[in-house]
Order: sequence, then structure tokens, then C-alpha cells
Amino acid sequence: MGRLENGLENHEWVCEMIRIKKRALDFPAWLISKWRLTRLMSTNELEEIVDVPNKYIGHGYYDRIHAEQDPQEIIELARLVKEHKPQVIVEIGTYKGGTLFIWSRLNPWAKKIVSIDLPGGHYGGGYSDKRIKLYRHFCYDHVNTAMHFIRENSHLKSTFASLKRILNGQSIDFLYIDADHTYEGVKTDFEMYSQLMSPNGIIGFHDIRNTKENHQVMQFWNDIKVNYQHKEIIGENSKTGNGVIFWKG
Repeated sequence: MGRLENGLENHEWVCEMIRIKKRALDFPAWLISKWRLTRLMSTNELEEIVDVPNKYIGHGYYDRIHAEQDPQEIIELARLVKEHKPQVIVEIGTYKGGTLFIWSRLNPWAKKIVSIDLPGGHYGGGYSDKRIKLYRHFCYDHVNTAMHFIRENSHLKSTFASLKRILNGQSIDFLYIDADHTYEGVKTDFEMYSQLMSPNGIIGFHDIRNTKENHQVMQFWNDIKVNYQHKEIIGENSKTGNGVIFWKG
């Protein structure tokens, strides 16, 4: 038992030393990471913007951004979103920030971009306070865009109320749902936040072809898509897929 306790104590000590070192190096890590990301953000080409999450390498808390997306699918979805020119964007499930980066860079006319994400949750685990600084930099040169971050469970009424306060009477033009992948989870996100859609808004769902355990977006998508004008974006040999509903409120 003594060896086990000593081993746990040593492990905790090592972890704490790593955290101390990470905090001590935070400022130079941020400067290098910001510089690298800013260089990659100089492009206005859609396919190059979509590829930035694959190219960017930062340090410390700002190490990488990533989108769990099929390349063919996200390019087509990004093109559709760009053509729609949404002024208010809400993303439920941000994880490593890859899709949030894409929506931010493709839509310089956006007035508000809101991320709703649950720290420590399933399907990604959320992002830390430190990462918010990195995500805010996505719109550093878009002076008319305000970014907001709600790090809470999207299913809570209090989270819905927080979003309503942020919107302040505005409607959502593009809603992207990529959080809780259970049937009841995605159903709750859809039914709750679609109440705030603009009449000609669009709603995106990720993983409409994912058949992994506890991934039931496909079942929900198949149940509701017949009720709306919709589009399925599914790459060749893809097991993920994006579905889009053209909302007519």
C-alpha cells in the first residue's frame, strides 16, 4: 500500500510541476501562438481558411485548433454558410475550436458569434478559460463582431436564458449543433434553440451518418428532415456527414 501511495503522490507532484511550468511559460507561448495563427489568417480563400485548423501549431494552452470534419463535407458546408452571410452565429459544441474558426473567418459581416460548450462533458470535453483568448483572436480584425462564450450545459434553461440576454432581441441566422450526440440530447438542442431562429436561418447538424455507440444524431436527423427543406452533405466513404435545415419560421 505504501508503494501505491508514494506512486500517487509522485504522480500528483509531477502533474503540479507541469502545471506550474505551463503557467510560467504562458506569456511567451501566447505570443508565439498568436503570431503563427495571425500569419495563417491572412487569406480570404475559402478552402485555405478551412485548412488553417490543420496547419496551425501553437504552444501551451494554445497548442492546436481542430475540426472533427471530413474535408469534402466541411468545405461544402462552409461554402453554404458563407453564401448565407449570417450576422448571428451560434455553435453548440466547440471542442478544439476548428469549426468556430471557420465560421468566424468566413463571415466578417457577423455581428455576434456565440459558442456554447460544456467543460468536462462528453463528445469533446469543452475548452479552458485560457483557450477563450485564442478563440477571441479568430475575429481580432473584425471590429464589428462580438464573440461570446457560454461554458455551460446547453440543455439547461439558464443557458438558454444566457443566450437570450446576449442576443438581446436578435435572431440566430446560423445554428450549428455538434454537442450531445444522443437522440434526446440533439433533440433538446434543436427544439430549444430553434425557437430563436430568424425566418430564413439555417441549422446544421454534424454526424448525421455516424453509427458509433451513443451517437444517435442520424436517427434524429432522419426523423425530422422530412418536415423541412434540407440538404445532406456527405463525402465519399464518409461516416460523419453534415445535415442542413433551411428554416422557415
